Amino acid sequence: MPRASWCEFDRATVRAIFGACGVEDEVGSERDIDYLTGLTGSGPAFPALLAEAMMRDAVAFGLKPEVARRAVNTVLTGTGRLLELNDASPADTVEAFLGYRGTTAAAIETMREAGFDQAVAKGLAAAFLKSIAMGKA
Repeated sequence: MPRASWCEFDRATVRAIFGACGVEDEVGSERDIDYLTGLTGSGPAFPALLAEAMMRDAVAFGLKPEVARRAVNTVLTGTGRLLELNDASPADTVEAFLGYRGTTAAAIETMREAGFDQAVAKGLAAAFLKSIAMGKA
């Protein structure tokens, strides 16, 4: 079998394996794989980190922990459903809420001013570097 055929065969095999587990996308380099390992490899940890901070604040505000947990979990599961069912862009969703100029816009703007976007970028950079280091070990 010619080399090009082997590459296509290998590609089809890898797609079948990943497709059986969920969604698969082809990327251009090992560097992209390392980045995606940091971005997606943590699974639910990143949304859970946000949920933990939201719940801690709600309890500090005076809500009962079980009420805070239900509220926060509902927000996150609802967001996931919204993004999935509408195949929505997260940026478009944020912009829609910013456009209302209500409580959500006030919260988003304040979080961003406090460095939210930079904190996420630094965290993802650390995950990327860790993925590279783990690949060399």
